[in-house]
Order: sequence, then structure tokens, then C-alpha cells
Amino acid sequence: MKYVSRWFKSEKEISEAANHIGSVLHDDTDEQSFFDVVFSRFDNYDQSNQAHENKTLSEDTDFIIQCAIDSLTSPEHLSRQSKQIHVFFYIYRRTAEYNEYKKRCNAQLKEFQEKLLERLGNVFKSTKGCEPNLSTTNKDLIERIDIRQHLVAVTEIKDLEKLNMLFALYKLSFQSSLVVNSDIRLQWIDIVCKIRPWSISLIDFIAQYLECKSAFEHCPLDITALIYLTRIVKLSKSVEMPPFDILHNFLHELKLDYKEFYNQFLIIFDEGIQKAFYKQAHVCQLLRILSTEEDLFTKYLSACCAPSMSPDQLWGIFLNLSTNGGINKIMQKHLSLILTQRMQNITIETFKRCNGRSNEVLKQIKDENYQIFAGILDTVLYGFLNKQLNDQQYSCYLTDYILKEFLNIALRLSPTHSLQHPSCLLIIRHLLFKLDNYGIVISEKITRLFIRLNNLDKGVFQTDDPASIIKDEWLIDYIFHIPQDWLMLIKYDYDCLTAVCQNNSWSLYIWSRLIQLSLSKVETDKWNATVAHLNHWMINVGRDKYTANDTLTIIFVNTIFDTVIFKNSKSVLFVPNIGSILTYILDARQNNDKLVDIKQVDDFIQKVNQSIKDILSLNSKFGLLEFLVCKTFRDLK
Repeated sequence: MKYVSRWFKSEKEISEAANHIGSVLHDDTDEQSFFDVVFSRFDNYDQSNQAHENKTLSEDTDFIIQCAIDSLTSPEHLSRQSKQIHVFFYIYRRTAEYNEYKKRCNAQLKEFQEKLLERLGNVFKSTKGCEPNLSTTNKDLIERIDIRQHLVAVTEIKDLEKLNMLFALYKLSFQSSLVVNSDIRLQWIDIVCKIRPWSISLIDFIAQYLECKSAFEHCPLDITALIYLTRIVKLSKSVEMPPFDILHNFLHELKLDYKEFYNQFLIIFDEGIQKAFYKQAHVCQLLRILSTEEDLFTKYLSACCAPSMSPDQLWGIFLNLSTNGGINKIMQKHLSLILTQRMQNITIETFKRCNGRSNEVLKQIKDENYQIFAGILDTVLYGFLNKQLNDQQYSCYLTDYILKEFLNIALRLSPTHSLQHPSCLLIIRHLLFKLDNYGIVISEKITRLFIRLNNLDKGVFQTDDPASIIKDEWLIDYIFHIPQDWLMLIKYDYDCLTAVCQNNSWSLYIWSRLIQLSLSKVETDKWNATVAHLNHWMINVGRDKYTANDTLTIIFVNTIFDTVIFKNSKSVLFVPNIGSILTYILDARQNNDKLVDIKQVDDFIQKVNQSIKDILSLNSKFGLLEFLVCKTFRDLK
């Protein structure tokens, strides 16, 4: 008989046996009967063809292929093909064998394969992966059909139709591998590694997989294949889509070990960060997902510190995490550590720019997150200042003006708005007590210190007690070596010192503490001589008469009285030439000066009076010299 070939556009002679095969492809028999009939008719055809010495083999093959394509694409047979699709793989294999025998071009066969795989994908999609299934367990037949060979036809995934085709082929290939060789089963990595390029995103892949995941109940996607896909397939094409949320949910759906996955994915993530592949929002999304696992969070946050990630970008990640959800203890700990390490070497301008962005967040952040956010900012600020103030290559750029700016920042971040905050203390020490010139005399150092204090915002510095702020070690370079340094303090220098003091509470505290520390350095056996020298100095500079507004001298005399004279009255009173100091302290007492401990002076007077009485009543062991000294003190009163 003859038929019209669609490829050659002409009539071709075919055998009766071939026609019988073609006719069965249009029958509506059930699945098993259909396969049995097809198998039987191919067997009959082989016998007939051999008997006729393959005279019409080429024409018969083209005819069978054409009938198979017509059946696959005919709307009348679509409903049955979900159950019979594997039969067409058998037909494909037989026609391929005929072509190989005749060494013919495979153009027609290629079209057959394309239509077969297209239909296969449609069946898979319409049944959500439930169909098709391998309906035979005949090992020889399965080996002959060799469904796995068709995987090489899927070389790229352009769209979801191609993906469904791949899914369907993998399912049937896996089922085949279970029958053919139970020890060597097909793995996902064997399939996906041969596909290039992927025009769909990983999120598209995941969504489609989940749609038909029941198809892979016995051969689920594993971590090895998923890691490979994350490396070669673009994560997402949509800006709005949260890719890492979807990926994490996918791991949960498949019951994959997410710790193992993320440990392997870290290398890919690190490469993506270095190539600026990820959007900031997506990076933050992943960090938040991992924020309950300290080990993973630390590794991924560290990856964000790659050289390709600028300080502004890293700071942006911190701000994003702070504004889009709370910061837990793990995040707080490692954000503080890593930001401090990364930000301590940046320029002042960059740091100020980042801080400016933080100010906007501080206005918006929720109350429960405010202190955590401010605490991280303060930790980073302290690390930045501690590094740059103590490193000469940076400290030269930190002018007084800039330090005052940073002091205002530190105060805002302080929970109590107090200068006792560590960052504030660090700034104050360098702002006030750091010396530019160590070669100048002590009095000049102190004068410059007082001037710096006067230039500060009094509203800021009057709120805290200087005793709670200033540390003794800050004053080391300002301590007098008494009496040598003090005797070098001439009247002009001392007048300048008192003039710039302006009775600033901080200046007065510093002055008082300096006198105390300086006197504490004097050896005990030299106290008497030291007091005499200081008494002589007061006379020389014209400060031996009490004046109510001469605050520095009052503090000076009162400290000598408290530290040396009161505690060592029996010894010091025997020293000649200390009358000016004694007269000064008594005059201050007489005027109820607030800087003098009135009770202490009264106790001292009472103690001296008692000594005089003891001498007069001969109840004391004092000698004539002692009596004369006490009499002198009484006369001074």
C-alpha cells in the first residue's frame, strides 16, 4: 500500500506489516493491551521485513514515525497518553534501530523525539508529577528502551516546559535504574551537571519542584545537586522575591540538613559577595535566617567583610538588620565585634558619614531595639577612637573640633547621657590631657589645660562631677616635683594660671588633685623642709595674705594643711618660717571659706591649745623649744 510522506511530499510504498503498526497507534485500547499489541505488531513486522529482505524498511520506518507523531499530537488521544507514554519510548527505540541498520539520517527521528519529550513534559505538568510512570519491570525491555539516553537531548533549560521535560525524564530514568541495576542508581547531580545554560532562576526551579515533589518521593533532590545548582543558576530574577527565604523553606520541605547545606554554600556565598552578586536586602535576609545559629552566622557575617565590600556597604547591612526586625544576642555580639574590626581603620569622613545614616535609624527604631542598636554604635565608636587616638598615623587628623563632634555623638549614645561613658572618657582624656609638647614647664602645661577646659561646652561639662570622670593616671604629666618645680613658678606665671582658671569646677578639681598627688610624692622625712620652702614661695609671689577670690591659693594652702600640717602637727609646728601658711589657713577659717574644712581647722586649734595647756601645767614632756613654738602659734591667732 501507499501513503503520503510529510517529509518527502510524495507517495511512498509501505508494507502491510508497517501499516498494522500505524493503525494500532490510533486505537483507544487500555494501557497494558496497547503495549502488548504494539509489541506484538513490531515482532510481526520484524518477521515480515526479514522475509521481504528489508525492501521497504526505510519507507516503513518513516511511516511508523509519522503515525507516532500524529498520535502524540492528536487531541483525541491526549487523555490516554499519560498512561501510555512509555510505549512511545519503545516505538522510538525500534525505529532508531531500523535507522541504524539502514545508516540513515535521523532528521525524522529527531522530530519524533522532540514531540515525545514535549508530550512527556506536558503529561508530567498536568498530573503534577504523578504521571508518567514506568509500567513494566521487564529488565531486558527496560534496557532496550533506554529512557536515560533521552537525557542528552535536554542540554539547556530555557523555560519551565523544558524543566518539566527534564523532571519527567529523570523520574522515568530513576525508575529504570532501580530495575536495571539496584546498586548503581541515578543521582540528581548526574543530570543537572550536564545542563548548560539555565535560563530560569533557582527560585523557579524550586517552585516547580515543590509543585510536583511527590514524583520524587523515592529520589528527592539532595544537597550535592542543590549546591551545584546554587553555583550555576541565578538565584532570582525578581527584585521583590525573597530568594533566601524560599531556599530555606525548600530545605525544610525536603527535610535536608540545613547546617550541612549552609556550610557547603558558604564558598559560593563568599564568591558572590566578592563579585557583588547579591543585593543587600538578600544578604540581610540570609543573615537573619542564620541568626539563631552562632557558628553559621559568624561565618556568613565574616564573608560580608570581604575587601570588595566597602565600609558603607557593610554599615548598610547593619542598618538593614536593625530596622527590619530585632537584633538578638548572637547578632549583637558578632555585629559589634566585626564592625569594630572593620571600621577602626576607615577615614574620619567615612565614619562620620556612616554615623549620619545611623542617626536617621535612631529616629525610627523601635524602643525595644533602641538600646541594643545604640550599644552596637557605641562599641564601634569606642573601637574606632581607641585605634585612631592611639595610632600616630590617624591621631594627627583628630583635631579638637572633630573630637568635640565625636563627644556629642558619644553622649547621645550613652544610656545615662553621662560623661562617665567609656567612649566619652576616651575622648576627654585625649581632648584635655594629651600633650603636644612635653618640653614645656609644668605651669605652662596646666595653663594650657585650663584654657582647653574654658573652650569646652560648659553645659555639657557641668552636669558631671569631675571627680567621677578624671583619673589620676591622666594627670601624670602635670604633677609637680615639689619643691623644685614649685619654686620655679614665678609670680607672672602664677598670675596667668589663676587668671585662666576662671573658677571652672573642673579646673579647680584638677588643681586640687594635682597638689595632692604632688605632695604625696614627697618623702615623709622631707615634709618639714618642704612646707618651709612653700611658705617662702607664697611670700615671694605675693600670695601670703588670704583673699577670698584667690581660689587656687586657698586650695593650695588648704591641701598643704590637710595633707601635711594637720596629720603631722607635732612635727611641723617645730619648723620655723611657716607662719604665712598658718596665718593664711586661720584667716580662711575666720572668713568661713567654703574651700576650707572648718571643723578640721578647729580641731587643729584645739589640739594646739591643749598642747599649750599641757606645757604650762608641766604635764607635758615638751621642752622649752616646744613651748616657744606653741606660744608663737597662739600669738598668730
